[in-house]
Amino acid sequence: MAVDQGDKRPHSLAAERQELTRTRIRRAAMAVVAQHGFDATVEQIAELSGVSPRTIFRHYRSHDRLIAETVRDMFEACGRYPDVGSPRDVEDLAAWIDSLPQQVADVDGWLEGLAVTIHTRMAEVFGTAFWDIYAPPRPGSEVLAEVAELSRAYRLRGMRYMAALAWRSAGGAGEPPEDLTLAFALHLSAHTTQALMADFGCSPTRVGLLCARILQGLLHQAVAAGSDGSDQHGTPEPGETEPGGAAHSSRGQMRVV
Repeated sequence: MAVDQGDKRPHSLAAERQELTRTRIRRAAMAVVAQHGFDATVEQIAELSGVSPRTIFRHYRSHDRLIAETVRDMFEACGRYPDVGSPRDVEDLAAWIDSLPQQVADVDGWLEGLAVTIHTRMAEVFGTAFWDIYAPPRPGSEVLAEVAELSRAYRLRGMRYMAALAWRSAGGAGEPPEDLTLAFALHLSAHTTQALMADFGCSPTRVGLLCARILQGLLHQAVAAGSDGSDQHGTPEPGETEPGGAAHSSRGQMRVV
């Protein structure tokens, strides 16, 4: 049975135009929110994108929804693995991470490139919006409350993936120590980017190189500790006890000398 291609072409063109318009809005929204934070207005985004405010509201039901979706785009832009696209939905993160590389040949070189890339992206993509993204959710908006959960989901999944990848690539067996994962979360966070840039005048590249050196040392120290049979668990909180009941202030794991 012949298919009338003429019926499909108009719908295809309309869909392409709609996607192009949405892309223009998303790019403009990221730039404006990075500059003005959550106080960015639809009018500012409309001016930069060349799209009317009315059209923007056709794609996003409200200002808060526009901000929440823009923050999602920001996290994806910061966390995108080189040459691999990132998912639009948080629910897709687990499957997407499973599809990423599971080992790298030069783990030290990879860590250096990763840290510089992440801190550079965070400085460029988040901009002023960092303070709003990581602030307590504003009361009265369920949509903006999603931002906190969104950022937490990206941090938890992303940092656990990167720590595990580094651990395997450096010769670690099993799961990485929790302390190593926490070190990745600390040294590859937007908080670190902002603190060293704002307080110490560091460039994102310098922040990345510094963090890479720290992570390289901690990684190889943890792998060496694992290979000689040392305990691979994280350091307990003060007063925490071993299964046998003996309390310890530290286990010697990932000690910085």
